[in-house]
Amino acid sequence: MIIYNRYMNWTEFENKYRFEKLVYDLTSESLELLSKSELKDEIFTAFAYNCVSMPSISLSFDTNPESKKNGYYPPDWSNECMEVDIPEIGKLWSAKLGKVEDEIEELFDNTDDDDFIDEFESGYMNSLRKILVRLENNNAFDKIKTTKDFRTLVTQIDADTDEEEKLLAKVREELEP
Repeated sequence: MIIYNRYMNWTEFENKYRFEKLVYDLTSESLELLSKSELKDEIFTAFAYNCVSMPSISLSFDTNPESKKNGYYPPDWSNECMEVDIPEIGKLWSAKLGKVEDEIEELFDNTDDDDFIDEFESGYMNSLRKILVRLENNNAFDKIKTTKDFRTLVTQIDADTDEEEKLLAKVREELEP
């Protein structure tokens, strides 16, 4: 059991576990698995890192081009949890990210500092945004069939999707190639 310094911030945690590289690589591998799965002929309209409960990440995909117009977000998408729909993806994430998720849960269990948790969670979500932008910039989604207006998002339960889209746009501006 690791005893945490209550001031181990997100940047220190990210550096220790190389979270961004790990999630980038896992997502790339997942897209490869998806491209060879029974869903390989589906045309996807959207992708989201859907953080239902901190620190778990679901890979949400949609095939319904009307979802955004109808106000549907990841919980209403056709493939809300691709890691369940394609068990190989679930096994991959569990094997490689499970320890990191356990460490985050232990960190949260060992503090009652809500400000610390909020700052850590904010860093976590921003790292997911940076990963997503890197995936976009590196054409990672070209491994699957997507619509011309393919949409991406980083979100969590009960989040304001408009605000989440603004935060992602800000990271895109910061990381322009």
